[in-house]
Amino acid sequence: MTEQDHQKATRVLSELRQRIDGIDAELIALLAKRQRCVEQVIEVKRSVQLPARIPARIDEVLAHIRELAEDGNVEPDLAIAIWREMIEQFIAYEERRL
Repeated sequence: MTEQDHQKATRVLSELRQRIDGIDAELIALLAKRQRCVEQVIEVKRSVQLPARIPARIDEVLAHIRELAEDGNVEPDLAIAIWREMIEQFIAYEERRL
């Protein structure tokens, strides 16, 4: 690899990393938006005494995510793993608030 190739690769990596940082900021904004919805869910669940964990809903969400991932050309197992963790974190949050 020449010095010129190395410099070009370094520039491309820097640009790609900036794009990734921007995407990360968008993802955080979406998580904040999702959390605001969860806050409303908590209020409804509290009013009718529903538990934080509703297994049928979890299954429904994960099936939907798998479909979205497949349609969006995203590795479904990766999407499911991310959503499982997110769901568990939000359930824990709901349980603390309920």
